[in-house]
Amino acid sequence: MEELFLKKLAEAYQNYDASIIEDYLADDMHYASFWVFQELTSKEEYLDYLKGKLQTMKNSGTTFEFQIVNGRHHSKALFVHKVNGQLDDQGGFVADFNEEGKVTMLNMTIPSFL
Repeated sequence: MEELFLKKLAEAYQNYDASIIEDYLADDMHYASFWVFQELTSKEEYLDYLKGKLQTMKNSGTTFEFQIVNGRHHSKALFVHKVNGQLDDQGGFVADFNEEGKVTMLNMTIPSFL
């Protein structure tokens, strides 16, 4: 479940299409980012944010590379870096799930916290 979702998240970023992960998210999911001041507290709020982010990335031609890695605190994490980026452009995602297999918490953080 964890690895499948992380692969779908990478696919959403690579295709600039937030709908790819929509069915994997709990309605009351939260999103926190090391780089975003405020935590998002619903599926709707997160999808609105992600759609805007992906559109901005598409417009600017931003692309990322992704790799599923073993996490320190989660069994799997999604390591991310810009194709032409610097070390500062690296990060990763980890996700928590509810009993139904839906994402309840998605964190984007620096590599050392994966």
